[in-house]
Amino acid sequence: MKKSIRKGIFLGAFLGLSVTAYALVRMFYMQDVRSDFTKKQIFEFELNAEMASQELGPGDSFAVSPVIDNTATEEMYVFIEVDMPESNGEPLYTFDANEEWMLVEEDTEHYVYAFGRDELTQLHPGEETTSLTEQMRMREISNAEFADIDDINVTISGFGIDTNGMSTDPERVWEECKAIR
Repeated sequence: MKKSIRKGIFLGAFLGLSVTAYALVRMFYMQDVRSDFTKKQIFEFELNAEMASQELGPGDSFAVSPVIDNTATEEMYVFIEVDMPESNGEPLYTFDANEEWMLVEEDTEHYVYAFGRDELTQLHPGEETTSLTEQMRMREISNAEFADIDDINVTISGFGIDTNGMSTDPERVWEECKAIR
């Protein structure tokens, strides 16, 4: 019995040494190649502010829900600009802005809102803002005043700027946006 155990140990050691010797004399080579890619930056958004084509007159309103959807790979601060005609030094349309938007610039034909309450809110990739408003209404003006207006159309524009190194002060960031555009 001892002899067969010795033979088994000898045979196991012999096979183990044989496999090790085979592995040592066998030729083997390996090589890696690694890419040198850099991540592409995509900076874009979708402005959704569809307005149905319709006839409008004094006192009429229309539905519009301007939102910005960050389809970029980067965070951004966003602004919505509303340009509209005026009548007698006042804007032709009125609307109530959502509380998550703050007014940063205005005159009778031009309104700019920043996304955020007291300071700018970062819009992360894949996120969407709340709508600036749900409807706009033409002011009650006389038919004579209405007849003097050639173009009653509203233009809604969206702006986005990178958050890196930027202040969260909406007026300051909007000034930078205006300088770039």
